[in-house]
Amino acid sequence: MCGAVHYRVHGQPFHVTHCHCVSCRKASGAAFVTWFTVRLIELEWLGEKPLFYHSSTAAMRGFCPHCGATLSYQHESDPDDIDLTAASLDMPEVLVPEFHIWWQDHISWGEPEQQAALPVHARSRD
Repeated sequence: MCGAVHYRVHGQPFHVTHCHCVSCRKASGAAFVTWFTVRLIELEWLGEKPLFYHSSTAAMRGFCPHCGATLSYQHESDPDDIDLTAASLDMPEVLVPEFHIWWQDHISWGEPEQQAALPVHARSRD
């Protein structure tokens, strides 16, 4: 968000996913987080390095030490991969989400029908 931490991916992203788990929702403050996965060896952190914390015994999350923006997620079951937030990309529209995970935890007002029924404003609601 502030630009202090940024990254370059040298490989092809995969598993573009909307995650609805409680941990992702609480870590981001959003109804779900869109992640994409890359091989850890294909990720280059530029600028300042993110800070990391264990959000559970098996998972570690990365964030900007200045603005707190959520940047990454790693799980011990996949030590060679890292998930990055799609919204942290300069052009997130280049990725197309493939599926939802942890749908059992989704917030009820996040149902596609309910979202489609909401009014849309190009900018603010004023």
